Amino acid sequence: MPKLLHMTRSHLPLLGAALLGVSLLSACTMSAPGNLRVHEALLYGGAQERIVWVYGTLGQGSTQSSVKLGANTAELRAQVTDDLALTGTLSVNGKATYRSATSVTTQKLSVTRRTDGTFNVTPLSGARLSAVYFTDGQTWTKLNGTSGTVTGTRSEGLGGAGQLSRDEGAALGRALLGQGPLAVGVLDSTDIPDAPLSVEPAPTEYQRTALYVLPNVTTQTPVTPTRPGLPTTPGTPPTATLPGDALTFTELASGTQASETAPATRVARTSSEARTLYAAAYARQTGAPTPPTLNGSTLIGVFLGQRATGGYGVKVTGASVSGGVLTLVVQVRAPAPNSFTTQAITSPWTIVQVPGTFTQVRVVDSAGQPLQGSVGNDR
Repeated sequence: MPKLLHMTRSHLPLLGAALLGVSLLSACTMSAPGNLRVHEALLYGGAQERIVWVYGTLGQGSTQSSVKLGANTAELRAQVTDDLALTGTLSVNGKATYRSATSVTTQKLSVTRRTDGTFNVTPLSGARLSAVYFTDGQTWTKLNGTSGTVTGTRSEGLGGAGQLSRDEGAALGRALLGQGPLAVGVLDSTDIPDAPLSVEPAPTEYQRTALYVLPNVTTQTPVTPTRPGLPTTPGTPPTATLPGDALTFTELASGTQASETAPATRVARTSSEARTLYAAAYARQTGAPTPPTLNGSTLIGVFLGQRATGGYGVKVTGASVSGGVLTLVVQVRAPAPNSFTTQAITSPWTIVQVPGTFTQVRVVDSAGQPLQGSVGNDR
């Protein structure tokens, strides 16, 4: 008996270590979240991503949990700060949402904006659309139809699209702003190219919405002439101090699908040159508008050249003349680092009309520095 007692005591340290190991292992094991709900948005066309929001709660006293999404086990923690982070969601592997690629599909719709404010919508490849949205890069419009010539009403992002919640639609809408004019078609639930995402454990709610993103929708948007030297929209940086006499100008049109592959400034003071300028700007769109009558004025096209993604744009914010030289100040927009951008080659441009003719045209940025390819000669 003493020997047995001695042996038992000799093994107590090992037994204690084993129990401690089991305890630590149990503490590190991640359990499933409570009230698990999964919502996903599948983006096709100009953006090919599956964006998944995971809703749920962590266990009492727990800082993490886990869930299996497709073939991957994901770690869930408290939500992080991010544009796509929503109330009630958990972070997935340290990010606001779970992301994966979607399948490549054929183009699902064609959308053009008319100068009278209406839209021409054409479903393609037999696509069944439940709704269509349009943004000029600053605000969203929900179109009042999915085919033919339709009007639109102001909307808060993509709110109401498919099964997206209001907050999800608003978050996606904000993420797609600032990337030039684009349209978003909501695919019918029976017309989604990718299979549902497998989730373990099974969520109490699973919703999915498929969106076809159509970038580079060229629009013609005449605006009121801008006073030089003043911001055109809130948050626009002040323009550079202009030499000479200030001039009024009119922005005639802008877009993102010009034929120019390198930065350039094109000047037109004759009807023939104006047609050539518009042909370069509207190279990838049928039914380009007719240039205005010049009557002694000059048209200037500012082209940024080819860009690999959406999110780029150019806008004239001021004009002046000195010694026959016209100087235009422009604001160039570029996507922020790590921002959500459409994956489509773009070539942004803008065309303005300025009274008079000039021996030379210079284009500078808001700091007064010449824009690459900015010198154009009056011919």
